[in-house]
Amino acid sequence: MAMNVTTYFRTACLLVLTPQCYDEFFVSFNFLHVPCLKAALSKGLGYGIILGSVMVKVPQILKIYRASSGEGISLTGVLLDLSAITANVAYSYVLGYPFSAWGEGMFLVLQTAAIAALVLYFGGRPAGAYAFVGVYVAILGALLSGHTPMPVLTFLQSMCVPVVILGKFSIKHRGGLRRGTINFDFYNLDLLDPKLILPGVL
Repeated sequence: MAMNVTTYFRTACLLVLTPQCYDEFFVSFNFLHVPCLKAALSKGLGYGIILGSVMVKVPQILKIYRASSGEGISLTGVLLDLSAITANVAYSYVLGYPFSAWGEGMFLVLQTAAIAALVLYFGGRPAGAYAFVGVYVAILGALLSGHTPMPVLTFLQSMCVPVVILGKFSIKHRGGLRRGTINFDFYNLDLLDPKLILPGVL
């Protein structure tokens, strides 16, 4: 029984700690090991952000559904937002970054895609909504499959920031129900090579 508890505890700790840091903390009892503290804090914050992102756009989705209308929402802005988040998720996933680095983006992808589909559906284009879902799922699968050339993913990633900015301008221009439409994960940009981000901004 004691062994099972220890095993479960170690498994839970390894969600935010490396095996080396686990040994540092709970074998050597060196709780002030700075590199491990920083790593644990960073990964813990990552998981916290993921949990916060699970429901971030749900209120807007429910608002659209209950009103049976996406009036006031810029479909262009939503699609630009979705493109940027998708590129970030695909790039991070294919490079093997931990779930805490791209998990938030995946939840935002699902919610943003749902908003786009609802705007199309309630905008009198139900066939377009179904087609969008099918095409987007195919594109997402291709990007996450590992078969997309890395230079393509790198280019898409480098365009994330300008695409998000363009999406914000589109939404501000359109007005209406803007809250929650742009919610790109800038927190995870510090995991990426600045050389990939800056060319798209400058």
